Amino acid sequence: MNNDILTLVNSLREGTAGKTCMGTGNYSFDIITRREYPEGFVAGKRNKFEERILTMEIGNTCGNVMTMLPYLGVKTYPVAKLDMSPQGYRMKRDMKAYGADVRFVSNTRTGGTTILRCMHKLDDQGQPALSHKGSTGGKPWTGMSARPCRKYLSSKGGEVEALVASLDFTPDVFFFDIAQAGHRILAEQLREKGTMVYFEGDSDGHKLKDDKARKAAKRAFLRCVEASDVVKMSAELVQDLSFADDYPDKLFIQTMGAEGIRFKLRGGKWIKLDPIVNPDYKDYEGAGDWTSSTLIAALCAKGMLKVKDMTEQTVKEVLMMAQKIASYSVGFVGSKGMIHADETFKLQDDTLEMPHYTKKLMYLHGSASAGYSRTSMGILQYLPDDWQLLTPDCPVDAEECLKMLKDLCEKEKPDLIIGSSQGGYYAQMLRGYKRICVNPALDMSNDADVKVGSHQFVVNREDGVQKYVITPEIQDGYRRLEARQFEGITDADRELCYGLFGDKDTDYGHCKPVFAEHYNHIYTFPGGHKMEYDEIEKYLMPLVKKLV
Repeated sequence: MNNDILTLVNSLREGTAGKTCMGTGNYSFDIITRREYPEGFVAGKRNKFEERILTMEIGNTCGNVMTMLPYLGVKTYPVAKLDMSPQGYRMKRDMKAYGADVRFVSNTRTGGTTILRCMHKLDDQGQPALSHKGSTGGKPWTGMSARPCRKYLSSKGGEVEALVASLDFTPDVFFFDIAQAGHRILAEQLREKGTMVYFEGDSDGHKLKDDKARKAAKRAFLRCVEASDVVKMSAELVQDLSFADDYPDKLFIQTMGAEGIRFKLRGGKWIKLDPIVNPDYKDYEGAGDWTSSTLIAALCAKGMLKVKDMTEQTVKEVLMMAQKIASYSVGFVGSKGMIHADETFKLQDDTLEMPHYTKKLMYLHGSASAGYSRTSMGILQYLPDDWQLLTPDCPVDAEECLKMLKDLCEKEKPDLIIGSSQGGYYAQMLRGYKRICVNPALDMSNDADVKVGSHQFVVNREDGVQKYVITPEIQDGYRRLEARQFEGITDADRELCYGLFGDKDTDYGHCKPVFAEHYNHIYTFPGGHKMEYDEIEKYLMPLVKKLV
């Protein structure tokens, strides 16, 4: 750890003792990977690569700020509505481990968790590049636009008012990073109590093509600006800053990448500060979040939590601190890489109090998929609150997978197993348990996903692995297991195992008569191979509740 940086961090910690920051906005589970080229790289050619996982932890703007600030001595209180997936709970544990108070972080069936894969690679010309790919509830999306699994604080139903009423303290700072009504209302109410509001302006909507939507986004953005004391924006996301002249009671900050940073205090002129360049650059992800975190910590340390108390000179000083730490942070991989490099900082206990469940279900996914998938999240949202859904990632090797599932069932003793496609293939072999096999793929050895060769998982798995390889030995294992899959079926088992088949399933609809030869309960629903949410609710869940 650089001694100058460590000295700066320690000085901030001394000044921030007892300071608090509440925050809400964008959270994600980040999987940071790097492509490596074992045979070298040739520009303009298709190059063989191997993908290596570097880190997996909580990230995105608010997620980073809420876990960076404790490192700088500020106690944080993140507000987040996550789901009950393994990644959702992992994010809450990460927050706690970094020192955040997680009393306002919930994991519920109606919450949301986004997984974001950040890949370091070389572009066609051999230059370093970073790409983003994510999935929400198992549904893949590319880029940074579609996030249907994000659940924000609601402006309706008294949710914000109830949160404010529950507070036994007034935070020194409130941070938010997206122009949602619920966030703005919370900002307004806390500001009335004396909290300094820091808005990380994510976008003013100027890139939206629809004129009506663009104007609505601009209005929402400006309302959030009005509710704030400090507004930080990047030149990439917010280009027109003429509106800043209309707010003489605020501190505006614009980051400009390689050109540095500039600020405008209480209606004054824009003042530019040169960048601090790190020649040992490795990863710029998180640099902007370190700028915000350090700025908040420095303002707390200097006791400048009112814009009226700030001077241009003191703002220059705290921004130079922020730039110094942000520049240092890019010398590490991962947004919080510099924290992990600091041997003096110890992660805290991340134990969570888990819900009490009265019933336990297990979902087995299809080929090239994962336990955290669109189907499992669809099932989860329709279960009673006291029912647990286990969602293991199935190993690629069929014989290894069946052994793992048998051991898991022996340990967990599920009240019901639901298997879809390949998961249905495995489920029907788990004798002695109640099972529902949805469009079971009973001749898996012929499936394209288990042909010899290299394949991609279609959604992110808990271990972050994205590729898998089917060897001839693994494929032979599928054939062996397939040949004996109906061995040992008892009369009791014929009653325990149910089949649910889509009448438009063109992938494995032919398995229905084979299944019917061995089991007594066959159901049909109007749908295809993969169940949609409305089909899960209408056809699968009634059968689940009947059996459990």
